[in-house]
Amino acid sequence: MENIKFDDDLIQFIRNGNEQFINNDLREFLKIASYSLNKEGILRAKDYIISYISEICNDIQVIEGEVNPLIIAKVEGHLKKYLLIYSMYDTQPISNLEDWISPPFEAKIKSFSNELSKLNDCIIARGAYNSKTPLICFLNTIKILKEKKKLPISLFIIFDGEEEIGSPTLLKLLDEKKELFNMCIDAYYPSSKQDLKGKSILKLGYKGILSLTFEATSMNKEPHSAFAPMIPNPAIDLIQLLNKIYSYGEFHIKSLSKPYPLSKQEKSLIDNLLETINVEDIKIKAGISQITQKDYKKAFHDYIFNPTFNISTFKSGYMGEGIKNMVPNKAICNIDIRFAHDILVEEIHREINEIVKNFMENSNTNIKLIRNIGYEGSRVNLNSRLARSLLKSFEILGVSTEIWPISAASAPLSKIQKTLGIEFIVGGLGIGGFAHAPNEFIQINSIINTRLSNYYFLHLYANFIGKKKN
Repeated sequence: MENIKFDDDLIQFIRNGNEQFINNDLREFLKIASYSLNKEGILRAKDYIISYISEICNDIQVIEGEVNPLIIAKVEGHLKKYLLIYSMYDTQPISNLEDWISPPFEAKIKSFSNELSKLNDCIIARGAYNSKTPLICFLNTIKILKEKKKLPISLFIIFDGEEEIGSPTLLKLLDEKKELFNMCIDAYYPSSKQDLKGKSILKLGYKGILSLTFEATSMNKEPHSAFAPMIPNPAIDLIQLLNKIYSYGEFHIKSLSKPYPLSKQEKSLIDNLLETINVEDIKIKAGISQITQKDYKKAFHDYIFNPTFNISTFKSGYMGEGIKNMVPNKAICNIDIRFAHDILVEEIHREINEIVKNFMENSNTNIKLIRNIGYEGSRVNLNSRLARSLLKSFEILGVSTEIWPISAASAPLSKIQKTLGIEFIVGGLGIGGFAHAPNEFIQINSIINTRLSNYYFLHLYANFIGKKKN
């Protein structure tokens, strides 16, 4: 990639306004309680975004979603080809409020008193890391560029208010109104992806996901437990059913029963990672105290490539104070399955649905299977113009990069890739952690690089497009 002349005055302008941006823009946005099922907070976040970008956008549309609004906006730059920007403004809800060192929607600046004290000042807030900080940092950068008439490429921006609940409106829009995105040539999801030592982490894909709810019910009215031998117990039946899908660390469905086959590139990348990876740092960043294996290298390999079966909710029986000996008439379980395998999510769902049907033939419990969300994994080529532009932007800022073959997390990227036929990458600078957990944070000192990396990335990427290189 040849040298590009950057605007030093503009870069200094971004630097000089960093403190004002943090206090007046970022922290105000983080104070909005926009967790997915908080309608008031979601609408406030939607209004904040629209107000923030209204003067720089050619077109803003609000699409009423199945749960929350989806916003799409166009910003015209020097190149009339459009880069699709995916972003999310909803967050996870709050649990274990007593574990927060600062209220999750006050966005206070605090320092940790534990092993994270070396980070110095951090903003503590739900969404600080995942993903409201990188969202507003990106918007601020393009706002500055647009106002100074120096935005190098046109942007088509998606603001997803339902990512944490599976992006149903976005997935439907991609199916039914694909033509809206015809002008987009690639897609980018701005994120804060540095480890605690400041190294950037670039992940070349995401796992697929299938989220399901099982509802098991009987016709009884929760009679005395003395009748247990002669009546159905939905809780026990549901446990037995789950064991037919997954038990003792193994899947019992054909699609996920075989190990993930690593490609030559993936094997090379994971071998390099295993030489340098520090699982203790990953544990600290994620807020994990205990893992299941003593062999850290095996634990990390399994984390990246193995399909996972997770029970996030299991509810049944008496939940009040004291003890009540009765047989429940209902049990509800939420699970999510994540997979690196190149298989259709419909195949996994079909196999599980078949197990449920077979189980009910020999059970007096009625079991309803509900599909919440599901999409396949995604991959990006390391030599793509997206990856090369990101890597160069990090290099300019003096940040080294660690490349992962895939992320263990999931995002609706494959749908965009497959429907629109374009490349998609996630990445960016910023040091944060504790996504979905108490004390989610972003380090204050890393925010300037979050903003500057957006500036460099957009110019580097526009240079690729302007020269029509792949």
